[in-house]
Parts: sequence; C-alpha cells; structure tokens
Amino acid sequence: MKVALFVAWFATVLAAPPSQGSTALQYEYIVVGSGAGGGPLACRLAQAGHKTLLIEAGDDESKNLNTTVPAFQALVADDPNIAWHFFVNHYQDQTRAQRDPKYVYETAPYQYHVGANPPAGAKPLGIEYPRANTLGGCVTHNALIWVTPHASDWNNIASITGDNTWSADNMNQYLDKVYEWQPIGPTDPTILVSDLMFTQHVLGGAAVMGVGPTPVNALTGMLQILAEDPNNRINPNRDSTEGYFQVPLTQQGGQRTNIRDHILNTVAEGYPLTIRTNCHVTKIDFNGKTATGVSFLDGKHLYRASPKSGGTGTPGSATASKEVIISGGAYNTPQLLKLSGIGPAAELKNFGIKVISDLPGVGTNLQDRYETFVNVEHPNNFPILNGCTFQNFDGTGSDACLTQWQNNPNILAQRGAYATNGVASMMGVRSKYADTRDLDLFIFSGPVDFTGYFPGWGKATVQNHNFFSWYSLKAHTRNRAGTVQLKSADPLDTPVINFNYFDTGTTTNGADQKDLNSLVQAINMSRQALKAYNDYFILGGTSFVETKPGPSVQSQAELEQFVKDTTWGHHASCSCPIGADNDPNAVLDSKFRVRGVKNLRVVDASAFPVIPGVFIQSPIVMLSEKAANTILNG
Repeated sequence: MKVALFVAWFATVLAAPPSQGSTALQYEYIVVGSGAGGGPLACRLAQAGHKTLLIEAGDDESKNLNTTVPAFQALVADDPNIAWHFFVNHYQDQTRAQRDPKYVYETAPYQYHVGANPPAGAKPLGIEYPRANTLGGCVTHNALIWVTPHASDWNNIASITGDNTWSADNMNQYLDKVYEWQPIGPTDPTILVSDLMFTQHVLGGAAVMGVGPTPVNALTGMLQILAEDPNNRINPNRDSTEGYFQVPLTQQGGQRTNIRDHILNTVAEGYPLTIRTNCHVTKIDFNGKTATGVSFLDGKHLYRASPKSGGTGTPGSATASKEVIISGGAYNTPQLLKLSGIGPAAELKNFGIKVISDLPGVGTNLQDRYETFVNVEHPNNFPILNGCTFQNFDGTGSDACLTQWQNNPNILAQRGAYATNGVASMMGVRSKYADTRDLDLFIFSGPVDFTGYFPGWGKATVQNHNFFSWYSLKAHTRNRAGTVQLKSADPLDTPVINFNYFDTGTTTNGADQKDLNSLVQAINMSRQALKAYNDYFILGGTSFVETKPGPSVQSQAELEQFVKDTTWGHHASCSCPIGADNDPNAVLDSKFRVRGVKNLRVVDASAFPVIPGVFIQSPIVMLSEKAANTILNG
C-alpha cells in the first residue's frame, strides 16, 4: 500500500507542472474539486478510460499525520497547510450574531479575537466555518462519521424531478459502488474497558434509550448495546427505528481512509487520471453557451480563506472536449458559477460580469444542520487520554498516545485513543416535532470540550482531559433561507455567506420553532444521560459540574435562547439545487446539467434540493457515483 501511494504521489507531482502562460492542457473531462463530489467521479471517469483532469486548490497532504490519525480530526481543521477559514453570518443582525461566544473579530491579517470585548479597531467577521483545501477535500478533515441517507432523501428528488432513477431502491446500487473502495468500521468498543468513567457516560446514554444494562452487568451489557449498526440494510424500518448505536467511521485498522486514497490508488493503477494540485480555478471558459474548459492560477494558498494566503499565482488554462464538472462545494461552486456568468443577472451585472445564463437560484436555498451541546467538567482526567498531548499539530513535545498508535496492531484497541475520533456511541431519536417518521436527532458524546467552531477550536477541544460533551445534530432541518453571494469579482475573495438562522429564515408552518424545539429536546435528553450516569456509580466515575449551558439555564425560554445564541453547523449544502424543469430556481436538471448552457455539470453538496439525512459525507459520495453512471451511460 505504501509503495502504491508513493508511486501515485510521484505521478501526481509529474502530472502537475507549472502552467506555461496560455498553453492549454487538453482532456476529455475536467473535474474541479477533489472532495466527496469530485473525487469519486473523476476516478470513475478515468477508470472508464477517459482522459480526466482533477483540479484541487490545495496540496496532497498524505504524509501529514493530521490527515491520517482519527483522533486528530479536531486538529486537522486548524492545520494552516489545509485550512480554509470562512466566516459566515448565522444572523445578518450583527448585534444578535455577536451574542455567540464563538463570534470572531480580526485584529490584524489572519489574527483573531474570539468572543466578547474585542480590542478597539477589531473588524467583525462572523462565525468560523472550517473547510479543507487538500486532495480529498473536506473528507480529509471531517469527523469520519458515516451514516447513510434515509430513503426519503432520494425519493424526494425523484418526486421533484419525475426522474425515478433517483428512487431509494435504485440509489442502493451506488452505495454498493462506494463500498468497493471505502472501508467502514466503528471504534473498537473494547477501548472503553480502559476507561470506566467514559464507559459510565456511554451507559448513561443507553439508559435514556431504554437499553441500559443493570449496573452489575455494566461492562458485558455495554459490548452488546454497541453492536447495533445505524446503517442496517436488512431492517426495512431502519430510517424510523430509534436506538442506541455504534458510530461507523471511515477508517480501517484504526487509520483514516478516504477519497484521497481512492484517488491516489486510481492513479497508481495506471488509469488516465491527472491530478493538478495547488491550482485555483478562477473561471469556467465558454464558447457561446458551451463550456470548453477552465482558467486557473497555479500556486499555493492563493484563496483568501487560507491563513497562509498572499500569493498571486501563475495563470493557465485547460480544455475539455466533453464536459466540465464543478465540485467545489456549497460555497465555492456557486461562487465559481457566478464569476463565470451563471447566476442571478442583477447580481452579476452589479460586478460587471457578462451574463451567460440567468439562473436566479445560484447561491440561494443554502441549508445546513443545527448542532448544539451540553458540556460537563470532572475533577479528574479521563484515563483513556493519559499521555495524549495532541502535539503533532505543532511538532513539539512527546506524545505517548501517538507512539502507541504508530507501534501497535489494531487488535483489541491496542492502538489506543488515537485510533478513534472519540465518539463510541449515539442515540438515534425521532423528536416530538418531526414531520415524518424518519429519525431527526442524533445525540453523541465524547471526552472533549467541544463548543463549536472558532480559530483554534481544535486545540481548545482537546487541551483539557477532564471535560465530557454530549452534542446533538438536528437532521431534516427546515430552513431554506441561506445565501451565497459575491463579495467582489475577484476569484480569490471569499463570498458573503448568510444562513439566516431560525426566525430570520424559513418560518412557514412554524418551521423555525419546530427545529428549535427539537434542539431543546436534545439538550434535555443529554441532561437525562448525565443524570443516568450516576446510576452506574459502581464503575467509580467522579461527579461533574455542567459548564454549558450551565445550571442557570433551565426553562424552555432560557434553553431556546441558548440554542439561538450558540448553535452551529458544518454540512453546508443545496446552494445550486437540482429541480423540476418548471422551477425557476432550479439550477440543475436531474442529470446534474447546469441549465441554460451545455457541457457543464455540478456534482457536490450544492446539488441537493433539500439537505439529506444525517451526516452528509455518505450521500455526497453516492451522488458522485450516480453522476459518474449518468455521464458514462446517459
């Protein structure tokens, strides 16, 4: 495996020389973006024998342990070689937005103040939204969690478009295709035996879901309850079956595996896939209304979301004899389309951009999850984290847990804490406010101090080893009011991103209040799990103090305000949606084709009309596999 990856890396280096002025590189297909949407698609096109160019704005960080060690998922998002820091508005009213303790101000270029009382002259930025620019995209820095979409996610697209190839029954074949290259496995549950206080918390969650073993049978019962798979393909009622589940991860042998490995293996196997890294696409090129290729800038860290930004880049271009496919994600795809003349005509004209296709839906319909949390502090550290310094991020000090991870086989949790993302189990719940039978709350936990995203959040999450968090993800959110708009016509600028949370977004039929009520229910269930923790005192865990929301936040109104002030998300999607032919806001048809032009498609999270399921990684790669089949087979 290591030899294959080295060969692939060497081929990548040879395949991406600096561009020579306006000399065009010629391919059949050009795919812009190597993440969950573009990576699998580019591999399938190349495996079918098509000369394919895969363009990635970042570098190949295969040798960077931050992208390989599962436990470093909190650190990799802050790695300056990889990070793109977007700053978004949860609320356009900045006075309201600044109630969030994660609100960020810029005190100097790429220097920040987080929270209240910023220094004089500090520039308000908003809430950090971490993205990754590296081969493999955001899958390289995510939390590894793999929960497959609900049938309703696919059937809804089939209903909207009238295209039955999107039906859930048909989409199952693409999940099979994903499993040809993406291994999945949960955290080894035996790791909990080394930390009975952690186990005690896990059992508290099980008790809330009605499957907690008796205290006398705590350990043997724990191993039984963690055998439940949330991706069960045998249970016909899987989408509506509540339970306490193991957490499937994109890992194998205690090591992160993802799309990057699939891309590098495709190159190593000799398929005609060229990877061009450190290449920022600035424009889609057209002949009339037919996409013919892309213009780009070669260079490292060009985009201003990077903390290492500052270069100018070397211009170049590439042509596609068949198609250009954009897979930049929910922010960069609508930005690139608009910069290329595809989007709302009034907005484009405001920036002096020639309109090629007036598509008002580009950059609208932006959606995300809502996430919230309950954190507690113990007087003592969790034993599972003994020796874990999480020092690889800055290369200083020793790290006994990293040594254990590097030197041991993946048998009975011998690789230790770093072979997991820190999450062993989760509650799958249908809230009292769900519109369908599908589960819409996933509540999971770990020995971390996680409160959401801000510059330095990774280190802050793991620097103290005596915190425990229950955090909740609201699936099937109802807010459709987010937008991605141009800040300027400069392709290296980040766009303006407004999510318009809760009552400032979609309110039809009480949509905002239903989402809010669900999140308050999740907090209350988290508190119930913390209370049930004490039922397993036989395991010897110490007492704790709730730090957030805190003992003073108890009433429905107080909890609602806490949620409004502190909630975050990290599954941005739906900003270039697939839709019906008679929908003026539908950017794409059911075959991913951009309306009003030829030879141009979008394949990434922005293509969903409604945010799918629970965790967005699996639906995007299934979408990618479907797009490959659509392109190759009509």
